[in-house]
Amino acid sequence: MNFKQIIIIFLFSFTLQAQEKKQNDTIKIEINSNTKTIYVLGGIASVITKEDLAFAKKYNVKFYDFGCIAPTNFEEYETKNELVFEYLNKSYGNQWQKEIKPSVLGFEKWKKK
Repeated sequence: MNFKQIIIIFLFSFTLQAQEKKQNDTIKIEINSNTKTIYVLGGIASVITKEDLAFAKKYNVKFYDFGCIAPTNFEEYETKNELVFEYLNKSYGNQWQKEIKPSVLGFEKWKKK
C-alpha cells in the first residue's frame, strides 16, 4: 500500500467517525428535548391508533409514522426509540411497556436486552 492510499483510508475513516459522532450528538439532543418521539413504521394508512394517542398523552411522547416510505437507516431510529424507552422506564417504571404496541420500531429487540 502506498502513501496516497494510506492517506485516503485515514481521511475516509476520520469522516465516518465524524458522521457517527454527529449522529450520536443529534440523538442525545432529541432525547434531552421536552418532546420525546417514538418512530413507527406505517404503510399506506396510518398505524397510529386512538390508543397510541392516549399513550402519547399519558406519557408525554409523540409518535412519528413514516408512512409508506420507510427510512433507510433503521438502526438510527431504533437507537432513538431505545433512548425514549429508557426515558420512559426511568420516568414511569415498567407499566408503559404493557401499554405500548409491540410493533413500535425496535421495541421487541430492546425488551429482549
